[in-house]
Amino acid sequence: MFSPQLTSVTHQACYPIDNNAHILSEIYQRNAALACYCCPANWALSQAAKKVATAQTGEILRYQGKVDNDLAKQIDELFQTSTHGNLITNHVMLMLDMFNTLFEPKEIGLRILSCDHAHSPAFHQNQMIVRMASTLGGTGEQWITHQDATFLPMQATDTRHRIKQPEPAVINHFCEGDIAVYKGTNWIDQEVHALISASPEFKGHDPRLCIYIDFLA
Repeated sequence: MFSPQLTSVTHQACYPIDNNAHILSEIYQRNAALACYCCPANWALSQAAKKVATAQTGEILRYQGKVDNDLAKQIDELFQTSTHGNLITNHVMLMLDMFNTLFEPKEIGLRILSCDHAHSPAFHQNQMIVRMASTLGGTGEQWITHQDATFLPMQATDTRHRIKQPEPAVINHFCEGDIAVYKGTNWIDQEVHALISASPEFKGHDPRLCIYIDFLA
């Protein structure tokens, strides 16, 4: 059973990335802020996602509960009438299977969003326990290393440290189709290794599907 309790925060954060799915288990490294499985979306999957994202705006699915057959059916019904919609379903189900294998959650939060603008454009430390993310139809979330982050002094109205907008040269992003898992400040003893990220970059009308799975219990 997943127990996000690690003991050391003395090591510099690392960011394991590979084209082998086994890389995702590296999230259990003491100093890993993220682990990313590089699996570029093929043309059919990308176009299917763009079509769905263009036809619908905002939240397509919000789910809280266990990973089970009812959830699988709900996801299948969402995309079954779209051209190559089964490819989107397969991608989401792959993510759920990976998340379930990694963390054995009793409860997850799943969001599938149609995005055409940045919902969280400012770079910030994520505040959940752990999250899996993937983007279809365009590039994914932006992120920076902790070494490249400059924390600004807190103001009276701030609830958390703000981060200075980084220089473009140090900004990374997940590629379309990549499946990434990353830590938040609620992973016990890992506050300093929470990933610093921002929403995907959008240029003009460029809708895409953003998929997030959170560990809740």
